[in-house]
Amino acid sequence: MEDFFDTIYYLTNGLYDVLLDTYLYETIPGYLHVGLILLVSTVCICAMFYHLLAPVRKQTMWWFLFAGFNAVVNAFVALFYSMTPLINNEIDIASSWTYLDCFGFSVANVIWSFVFFVLASLLIKWGSIASYVPFQKF
Repeated sequence: MEDFFDTIYYLTNGLYDVLLDTYLYETIPGYLHVGLILLVSTVCICAMFYHLLAPVRKQTMWWFLFAGFNAVVNAFVALFYSMTPLINNEIDIASSWTYLDCFGFSVANVIWSFVFFVLASLLIKWGSIASYVPFQKF
């Protein structure tokens, strides 16, 4: 599982510094914890949409709102995991990354949260009333 998250975050590691990438790759609460929180929160939020809020009107708008809420949750998780070592002075200042790199990692996590939200929607929607959301019937 750790290799899976290392691989997907490798595809977006150009948004943040190599030092942050190395730190998240080598430490235990790195890519594995952020990735697991990403998957669990995405599946839970997507399931809440399809099974609790399915009969409401304008379901496509609500789907995008839930996808945005999922992105915000995962952005804060990425900011927390990348900024905590900076705030607690757990790393050497010479080999530290900047707050802009933390923001870049947060943007990378937002991208992956949206990708996984679409994939979770494709899997969860079949047992729901809103089985055509976000893709309309033709």
